[in-house]
Amino acid sequence: MANTPLTDNCKKAMAFLQANDQEWVGSDLGEAAGIKGIHPVMNSLFKRGYVVKGTTVRPFTNKAGVTADKEYVTYSLTDAGRAYVEE
Repeated sequence: MANTPLTDNCKKAMAFLQANDQEWVGSDLGEAAGIKGIHPVMNSLFKRGYVVKGTTVRPFTNKAGVTADKEYVTYSLTDAGRAYVEE
């Protein structure tokens, strides 16, 4: 099966994930990979079968200083994502 062509930001995210293969919270991934608006990029990769979505809970402190647990979307590579080679 031929690889699906990716946008520049998708290619950037894939290269970053392949070099740093672990589960990432979306906001952390966007910051580390240098991509603003990471969630649409990752959704595109998810729809193509290159990443899976998950969730994690970690503390979040709001502007009022109140800390509570918050659920975050996580992303990690599938086998197809690990095997992807840019053409």
